[in-house]
Amino acid sequence: MAQAFRSWRQTYRHKWQEKFREKFERDMIERKDTSFFVGTMHQHPSSWIIVGLFYPPKPAPGGLFDV
Repeated sequence: MAQAFRSWRQTYRHKWQEKFREKFERDMIERKDTSFFVGTMHQHPSSWIIVGLFYPPKPAPGGLFDV
């Protein structure tokens, strides 16, 4: 996200926030089934950090796992 901000701020100028929100709010929350990989560091075992993302497309309604 930080690199996207730095890059898109230069590429899209005053519209960077619109592109940023489209990617990280609409795409990754509404369209994708986003999961975080979390972990700790040896020096800070009680502090959790996000170490990765997994965001496959959301399954279609009426799929195998719908309740």
